[in-house]
Amino acid sequence: MVMLYRWLLVLAVPFLKIHLKRRLSLGKEDPERLQERMGIATRDRSKGKLLWIHAASVGESVSVLKLIETLNERYPLVTILLTTGTITSARLMNQRLPKSVIHQYVPLDVPAWAARFLNHWRPDHVIFLESELWPNLLKEIQSRGIPCWLLNARLSPKSYQRWKFFRRTVSELLNCFDKILTPTPQTRDRLIELGARHVELSINLKYTADPLPVNLQELSELKKIIDRPILAVVSTHAGEEEFILKSIQALKNQIPNVLTLLAPRHPDRSETIMTLLSDVKISWVRRSEGQIPTNTDDVWLFDTIGDLGLVYSLAPICVLGGSFEVIGGHNPIEPFNLGCMVIQGPNTFNFTDTNQILAGALTEVSTQSELTHALLSYYLDPKKIEDKISLGQTVLESQRHGLDNIIRDLTQRLA
Repeated sequence: MVMLYRWLLVLAVPFLKIHLKRRLSLGKEDPERLQERMGIATRDRSKGKLLWIHAASVGESVSVLKLIETLNERYPLVTILLTTGTITSARLMNQRLPKSVIHQYVPLDVPAWAARFLNHWRPDHVIFLESELWPNLLKEIQSRGIPCWLLNARLSPKSYQRWKFFRRTVSELLNCFDKILTPTPQTRDRLIELGARHVELSINLKYTADPLPVNLQELSELKKIIDRPILAVVSTHAGEEEFILKSIQALKNQIPNVLTLLAPRHPDRSETIMTLLSDVKISWVRRSEGQIPTNTDDVWLFDTIGDLGLVYSLAPICVLGGSFEVIGGHNPIEPFNLGCMVIQGPNTFNFTDTNQILAGALTEVSTQSELTHALLSYYLDPKKIEDKISLGQTVLESQRHGLDNIIRDLTQRLA
């Protein structure tokens, strides 16, 4: 099966180039760095040891930041290369990575492109995050004898059932990893059942992440200017704003001066969202234009990148998107890190492990009336908000252990 996949990708090269050009026209690829997606480096390799870490998108790259920062501080002679696959993650990492860490876009899983990438970077050790199984990349890494780990491994029940039909192929790919670390016994057992070796329980890297950055001076000034109840609506996808806004309008019947900070998952949807707000006669201002809401504005639209730390610091409650449509949810740790409790929908299958740990601090709703009731209940009784935030932060603190063990084992390999 792996060999068939390999040849299919070889034959698909002309179509993949067309695919990349189409994504470029849609603004989903970086025009100045498109060649990186074909394994052509745009940076030189430094001399000495090099650790390559691959994190698919925003969530994975944020979860591994603390590991990168600690390694970079303690072992500055080891060059760290981080790859991601999206423009959004690349822009965020440009803001948050240590200056000495190199970022590149990961190549598509074409054998020649994977080989070209590895020939240039020649990593001494590789780390993949969560559920990244790219057959050609993994086989190229294995053929060169490069140690490779899978950290924060996760495998949902749905994926497990699907992978069982391809047990032999999945086993072959899983055993390209010299070590697999997972935070949950359930994932460990599923991976072993699929044929993986060297699976160990470890921490959830998402809990090691520092709080999102916040401009403290701006935060202080905004708290003086905005003297009214605040609700954050964060990481929403198409179809979710309409659902949530109905509950916000019901909330405003009881608390007329509530201000909503609306931060969609993809800021390029801002024009569509502004049309929606206008259609339902909700007044708004845009963060991207430097506007600050007055007492007559209902929504502050955060159509920017890198401002979620400010959003969570201003609001005591956030409604977390990606969970009301079948998206899979988003990271609930980030708001709790900054003193903001979380209400989310039922579709959080991408964060099952995280949500199990935070279960007592989270509020899950399924229907319009449940969301409305939850918002009213919390805003009319602030003590409930304080209790949820306190519980969430206690859980986070209890999880922030074990990073040093990973770093110790890793640096022994790089010595």
